[in-house]
Amino acid sequence: MLKQMLVCSLSALLLAGCSSEETVPKKVVKPMDLPLTLTLDTTKTPSDSDKNEAVYIMTGKTDNLLYLTGIEYFASGEQKNWFTETIKPGHYDGEKLTLGQVFDTTKGYRSYMFDLDGLMQEKSEESDDLKKVMMSGVEFRDTSFRPSEYEVLMFEKSTVQESMGTDSIDAIHSPEDIQLKKGERAFTISLSTTPVGSSSDDTL
Repeated sequence: MLKQMLVCSLSALLLAGCSSEETVPKKVVKPMDLPLTLTLDTTKTPSDSDKNEAVYIMTGKTDNLLYLTGIEYFASGEQKNWFTETIKPGHYDGEKLTLGQVFDTTKGYRSYMFDLDGLMQEKSEESDDLKKVMMSGVEFRDTSFRPSEYEVLMFEKSTVQESMGTDSIDAIHSPEDIQLKKGERAFTISLSTTPVGSSSDDTL
């Protein structure tokens, strides 16, 4: 009888152990608990046919400020900082970061814009020097990525010459990678975890 009771007790303990193990809740990881990821939205088309545009979907969280910076580079080695905006730390679940570019050599006009969930800002320039541009081209990063020390989202290159180097956005991992010949200029919009060039106090 004692042996039978011990067997029953042992079976009960085993069953209880299995039962308690099954009731332990599993942790559900939400997308916004993961590191921030930006993914190009390929379903969107520019609202203006003259505009080159890219829309990135932001998912996850960032614990630190991010810096969105627009810098123009010249063959002389000089640089011009057009803007530096900070994206505040927090959770992002489908917010959109939109970048846009317009370059009209006939009018001598160009414009760069950025928009984080409805907060749009635009920087533009109009001059006769832009009418001298013979060739120009722009690329946007087209793969999913997480913010790093330096990540180029948009790369524009132009020249007053009849030929232009074929640099690719994928080959640019730092500002030093931008090599320009006489008559060429470049414009980048980058996202970084540390400031690039001079900064401003604006926060998106």
